[in-house]
Amino acid sequence: MKIKICKIAGLFILLGCISCTKSSRSTVEVLPFGCTSTGDSVYLFRLTNPSGASMEVIDYGCRIVSLRVPDKNGKLDDVVLGYDDIRGYEFGKERYFGALLGRYANRIANGRFSIDGLEYQLPINENPNGHPCHLHGGEKGFDRVMWNAEAFQRQDTVGVIFSRLSPDYEEGYPGNLYCTVKYSWLPNNTWRIEYSAETDKPTIVNLSQHCYFNLKGENLGSVLDNFLTVYSDSITPNNEGYIPKGEIVAVENTPLDFRTPHTFLERIDQPNEHMKIMGGYSANWVLNNQSGSFEKASMLYEPLSGRVLEVWTTEPGLLIYTGKSLSDKITGKNGKNLCKYGGLIFETLHYPDTPNHSNFPSCVLRPGEVYNSVTEYRFKVRK
Repeated sequence: MKIKICKIAGLFILLGCISCTKSSRSTVEVLPFGCTSTGDSVYLFRLTNPSGASMEVIDYGCRIVSLRVPDKNGKLDDVVLGYDDIRGYEFGKERYFGALLGRYANRIANGRFSIDGLEYQLPINENPNGHPCHLHGGEKGFDRVMWNAEAFQRQDTVGVIFSRLSPDYEEGYPGNLYCTVKYSWLPNNTWRIEYSAETDKPTIVNLSQHCYFNLKGENLGSVLDNFLTVYSDSITPNNEGYIPKGEIVAVENTPLDFRTPHTFLERIDQPNEHMKIMGGYSANWVLNNQSGSFEKASMLYEPLSGRVLEVWTTEPGLLIYTGKSLSDKITGKNGKNLCKYGGLIFETLHYPDTPNHSNFPSCVLRPGEVYNSVTEYRFKVRK
């Protein structure tokens, strides 16, 4: 069965429902989540699998607002950062908690790129160290809009399919871009994302997700003592504007070498130009898998809880950021203040500033082609 949310004359109407016994089947609940400042009604989809693990997502920016998974003792905790209400997601100090990123995730230098000899100018919405750039789709990126939402259940897999037409020249991007983003919550505590897009003009597309994870539990301290593995031999080092220089550099003998498990704390003070520029761990790893096949990109282990997070993707890059900008000036869920390094981002993506580097995998989408990308966040436990 499906749940459809249809917007008619400014109202949302629920058509149908999904109802199952929580102890034996997966369930979907649809709940009101307030209204945006522009008057749009926002709905929350609570997806629960037979074990009781759950994911909550809203149709404003396709945001994950809660993700509750078990620790080694079976205790469920929320492992993503966020806010309590829609006002927080609209106006909070951290704009991108749990959000879908698009049309282009991460940065484009000077907001400019060219396709077939035609130059396009995107809005400048960030200026790190005096270097202007376009970040995460602009002032009104995909995180700042309402999406059509359709819940589904197929056996014990539950989820939501989001869809939207991004009009020609929205935030300066050429082409009408029809996007669908499918979030699935699986019985084995896996969050699967399937991105798809088509265009009527040559354009660029690079969709990703901006969840901050903390495997100890939301707002339960630093992630720097977690053990990280990244299946990558190299990174794209940045200039002072946080933009790739265009080089691909080996991680060997650097603090960015996570080919075997290490904590961030072990190497965070080791001298490295990229680390100095970024003020810590914030880098795009060039994954060893460049074929577009679906393979494991990274693994994170948190010893106290025993939780493990595996990241699988078809994308060529993985951007990891340890939340150095988080602080006690940001109030998260349940009115609690956050802390520096209190969350970890895994953005699966084409590399930042790809349109301006011919040696990077192309992100150009043309009429008649279909953009497809798949990522899974698999939650497990180690006893």
